[in-house]
Amino acid sequence: MHDATHTPTATRHSDDPRALPTITDALRLRMIVGGDVMLGRAVARRVHTRGVRYPLGSIAPYARAADVRIANLECPITSASQTWRGAPKAFYFRAPPRAIDCLTAVGIDLVSLANNHALDYGVAGLTDTLSALDCAGIAHAGAGIDLDAALAPAVVERRGVRIGMTAFCDHQPDYAAGPGRPGIAHLDLADRGRALRTLQTALAAQRERGVHWPVLSLHWGPNWAERPAPALIALAHAAIDMGWRMVYGHGAHIFQGIEIHRGAAILYGAGDLVDDYAVHPTLRNDRQVLYDLLLGPDGLERLTLHPLVIEAFRTRLADEVSREWIAARMRERSALFGTTITGEDPLTVSLTRH
Repeated sequence: MHDATHTPTATRHSDDPRALPTITDALRLRMIVGGDVMLGRAVARRVHTRGVRYPLGSIAPYARAADVRIANLECPITSASQTWRGAPKAFYFRAPPRAIDCLTAVGIDLVSLANNHALDYGVAGLTDTLSALDCAGIAHAGAGIDLDAALAPAVVERRGVRIGMTAFCDHQPDYAAGPGRPGIAHLDLADRGRALRTLQTALAAQRERGVHWPVLSLHWGPNWAERPAPALIALAHAAIDMGWRMVYGHGAHIFQGIEIHRGAAILYGAGDLVDDYAVHPTLRNDRQVLYDLLLGPDGLERLTLHPLVIEAFRTRLADEVSREWIAARMRERSALFGTTITGEDPLTVSLTRH
């Protein structure tokens, strides 16, 4: 875990289990959130010929205007050549060491590593990734040299406000970290009671670090799902009810709907930020969204969405046709949760449930 923190602002004490440290000076921070980042294969080849700004450089002005930038890193960054020795899988992802500069070029501060590709190139690939992120000053959560490290929150601080993230993955159990065993923070969603206790413990660890804005990252559910399963919705509600300030879901490769629950954002599926995947003819995983949140002293104050297109293994702002398609699908998928979305570029998410 990389931790970029300093002395926190004053905190309050309360018997309310949802109570968090108070942001005493009414600061407002912008947080940019993207989906899965896969910098291997064809993306890596373009980086080799076109440079490290090629995959994400077009959205750098949007990202760098924010205070904190978050993504899910869906590939190890390593020169290791030996794939995972467990059961064979269809796809193994790996980005070259140079790919770390693709993240720093856009200003990524914090990444989730709890996903089903973190150990595609074994323990060596994971440890190389941890080292690369640490050297680049990018905080990370959800994987580590043992279970304690995988469960530890990553914390970044901006102007006295601490944002923390703990990350879990609900599949690839053979990648799970254990005592003395490197791996990811695996969450068995089939055991709901145990999963909720794990989330409570994780939130308590963030409170102990003086975190003002705890983010729960979940790599969950199947690929290509347009809506989350009822069990995932119930888990997200329970997480917000216990005090998490945002649920940051990903893994479906397409964006899902957004819900505002008790004033907090649930991003059920953030989609992908950059990749080289084949485009689904109807789900159009080349059409994506960048999430832009304004965090205030009393909670979420604004949530806007910037429509994106992944084309030729790079991400750019969407054209008119793509914007209209993205807006229509996001409205439709969010309406399932009583969420109203207006506009097209950017899209504006109503924070009042209807």
